[in-house]
Amino acid sequence: MLLSLLLVAACDDPGREAASAAGGIDGIDSGADGAATDGVDGGGGGAGSPGGGDDDDRPGGHDDGGFKLDVGGGPGGDGPGLPPAGCDTPEHAPCDEGTSDPFAAMGLGCPGEVTIVPSTQGPDAARGIRSSLGATHTFDPTEGGAYAVIGTGLVAELDQVTPDDDGSAYPTYCNDDLGDFDPGDTLPAPLRSNDVAGDCAADPTLVGTGDCSNTIADQLAQGDSANDYVEMRISARVPDDVVSLSYDFAFLSTEYPTYYGSSFNDMYVGWLESESWTGNVSFDGDGNPISLNAGFLDFRDDDGTLPELGGTCMRRHAATDWLTTTSPVTPGEEITLVFAIFDVSDSALDSYALLDNFQWGCDPSLIPQTQPEG
Repeated sequence: MLLSLLLVAACDDPGREAASAAGGIDGIDSGADGAATDGVDGGGGGAGSPGGGDDDDRPGGHDDGGFKLDVGGGPGGDGPGLPPAGCDTPEHAPCDEGTSDPFAAMGLGCPGEVTIVPSTQGPDAARGIRSSLGATHTFDPTEGGAYAVIGTGLVAELDQVTPDDDGSAYPTYCNDDLGDFDPGDTLPAPLRSNDVAGDCAADPTLVGTGDCSNTIADQLAQGDSANDYVEMRISARVPDDVVSLSYDFAFLSTEYPTYYGSSFNDMYVGWLESESWTGNVSFDGDGNPISLNAGFLDFRDDDGTLPELGGTCMRRHAATDWLTTTSPVTPGEEITLVFAIFDVSDSALDSYALLDNFQWGCDPSLIPQTQPEG
């Protein structure tokens, strides 16, 4: 059983300084300039391609009623919680062999499948593609032969092994300032950090007024700003014959152990913008958002011996295992889905998200939820 971590006493170290990021990096998607963009990432081929129980007093905790989403059976359905009559998962064939497109590495925009409109923010060097990580098969792809990576630092530095004498407060690798990608206390639209004033499922007028999950605000408030913001996003029309979407992810951070429980509370957010939900859809097993302080960490490499993080800059730091987010959607609607990661309070000590195995599906889940992959 995965255990929820208790938040430890906050501490602060405003004197931290990040190592500068410079130069081109091999093995990443080759978008334009490394500048923030609202358009399609130049390295991708996806655009237009043919297609759990919480305690309210725990920081980041929330009552299930705050984000319950009952999609019922959908059109022609067989009752609440059941897939609609005729629900049919679209066929999918991985299209990531030899790709430099992180969207294709996730299983998005493959030929003959649902057309997506992809875009990115943040420098090119903070997005990339991998086929493995660590000294075991733990972080092998869950779909095809590759997966996407986004981070608050340089993706190529994941292959730089933490030196034996490295100080965790000032790590040699994965400690990068990405430059002018610091949104501060207002996240890029459509993301909103404020809680909604109730339950979006019970009161649809709350959709669009904030984060229907009510999970982001408390965690972000533990720091004073969002920095080194990096995202991948898609817009797409939901197929007529499905009622859910899902994808796999893992979260890794060099903030652990020194800054665990402090204001340097790096976060990953999976944001869904839809007719019935605006907000975070990716949580841990207890419904907490994916942040350093709130999320559980399956692999805590305090003594530098865990093979799962061996041979990487995450040696002597921490990571989750693969997790699977599933969220209800409405057949035929237009959605935006944002995969976003950012440092909190500073631009130092990097965190990363691995992203793979996007699927349209017939999962009759009543709320957005995240479970261990598989």
